[in-house]
Amino acid sequence: MRYLFGFMCLCVLGVVSLAGCGETTGEGGSGGSAGTGGEGGAAGTGGMDASPYASKDLWLCRPDIENDRCDTADLSMTEIRPDGTKVVLDEVAPNPNAEVDCFYVYHTVNKSPEPGNTETLVPHPENVIQAVFRNGAHYRGVCRVFAPLYHQMSLITYTAHWPNFEDTEFFQRAYDDIVEAFEYYMRVHNQGRSFVLIGHSQGSHILARLLEDGFDDDEELRGQLISAVLMGPTNRVQVLEGEPVGGSFDNIPLCTSADQTGCVIAFDANPAGVETRYDIATIYFPPNARACVNPSSLGGGSGTLAALIYPRIYDSLIPFPEGVETEWVRYPNIYTSRCSEERREVFVWFVDLSSEYTGEVPITPQELQEALVEVWGANKNLHSAEYFIANTDLVRIVEQQIASRGN
Repeated sequence: MRYLFGFMCLCVLGVVSLAGCGETTGEGGSGGSAGTGGEGGAAGTGGMDASPYASKDLWLCRPDIENDRCDTADLSMTEIRPDGTKVVLDEVAPNPNAEVDCFYVYHTVNKSPEPGNTETLVPHPENVIQAVFRNGAHYRGVCRVFAPLYHQMSLITYTAHWPNFEDTEFFQRAYDDIVEAFEYYMRVHNQGRSFVLIGHSQGSHILARLLEDGFDDDEELRGQLISAVLMGPTNRVQVLEGEPVGGSFDNIPLCTSADQTGCVIAFDANPAGVETRYDIATIYFPPNARACVNPSSLGGGSGTLAALIYPRIYDSLIPFPEGVETEWVRYPNIYTSRCSEERREVFVWFVDLSSEYTGEVPITPQELQEALVEVWGANKNLHSAEYFIANTDLVRIVEQQIASRGN
């Protein structure tokens, strides 16, 4: 198995970065140190792999670990139909025989008041487990999910170093970890399989950089890529104005259909009708524009999103209906979405309540934005709930893309 071109020097940095995981700063977790079990030696070599990511402790999800957070996540779900009927759906079971893999990088959960990186990775911080529960675990029925832990940079680091956060040692450390984890995955677990890259927020920033550094000029590696799902913020993903390619990537286009593979799905979510503001750090002048792929209508235009889903543990954010015993609830066809015609807006994907929805509305996109600000202290957008809005469509699209590839 070949290594990714240009990544070998970064792997050395990753080993150093992951060597000490016993101290903690901010909300990165507490106690313990990174596991050194070294399980998962390189396939066919009979030896131990030198990567720190050979340790099962440094993975939230990996097919060969016992406490796989994606497999054990409670994804039981009740659908609330427009007439009020409640139907318990079959829970999506893990698919150990899936022929395609998903490599998932979670969003920023470190809310330390100081710039820096999460230090403690083991035992797994609860906020990291919840990140996988909200998003990555939902792909377990269509692919084998690999989700590494990493020394992500804190949320305040973005503000302190905006817009040049990628030039900081903090981002580089997080990125080096994911490069090391991806190298290990490719070397030991991939075995020539096709795969999907999935990220949200900081995870998307890291994966966009990975695509630029390791995929854009590597035809063989691009040939294994089913798609890259990069949920907000897309200031890191740009295209030539009016074109599906160019800008950030020369050879990786935006997805325009569910039959297309080797492409990128990227968007930022904002409720329709709510004014967005220009940000000098995210305005791009011709010929570039911010990427926007609408999950409800990949070919363009407006579409109806498959469902709003959310778990009971977030009922302080969205009221959970009475009489529902499952962990998740699903409201089908409640929202519509579209990409903005002005691609230099701060948020380019707009969500609204469907005018054709006839049932009781648990929360409008505009009310959801207000709740995110009030309950989670989030910014005035839908970024922190993009997975609740788009997960169902994205999983469906990935499943179609896999079928189209013929894996």
